[in-house]
Amino acid sequence: MHTLGQMVSFADEGSRALRQLLLVAALIALGYVCIRTLRFTSDGLNVAFVCAFLLIPFLAIRPVLRFRRWAKVLTTVLLAPFWALSLFLLLFTATCDIPAVVTHRELSRELGGVRQGHYSVHLVWQETAGGAVGPHGVGLEQRMFIVPGLYAVRHLDYFEGVREGSLAADGADKVRVHIPKSEMHQEVDRVYSLKPRVYF
Repeated sequence: MHTLGQMVSFADEGSRALRQLLLVAALIALGYVCIRTLRFTSDGLNVAFVCAFLLIPFLAIRPVLRFRRWAKVLTTVLLAPFWALSLFLLLFTATCDIPAVVTHRELSRELGGVRQGHYSVHLVWQETAGGAVGPHGVGLEQRMFIVPGLYAVRHLDYFEGVREGSLAADGADKVRVHIPKSEMHQEVDRVYSLKPRVYF
């Protein structure tokens, strides 16, 4: 009877740990969607949000330790690459992005902006704080205001190795981007059709 009670207890503990792992997975998925679609006007808040997202996978450590032997070994082997990647990205953020924010280093500069209805479109030069790793070019993005300091963003295009460009309205829900010819990039003159609600 005592053995049966232990088995039931282990089963309950395992199912509770599994539910917690599924919750962590849901948080990771939600965080990824938010990182891709939301942005703060403050660089410090954006970096803090990324750090919080990278810490989420470590919430899985405690549920994994509650599994029985083989389940614990299997889940540890499966999750170890995610923990390693999160740790690497956290170290990268701590050594590159955070010092850049603290010293107010210029990592982006707006080259042009157009407002149309509920949204605005921006042509932005971007550079990473991590040297050769990351963006070094001009990005085109559509933004929609949500609350003060926060907006939804949709990435429309990116031009690697470019430092200059211009943006102009080209009719209702359309913009024209001109990127001059450079050593690393051909001349671009392109019209983009936009969604009135950014994603819908």
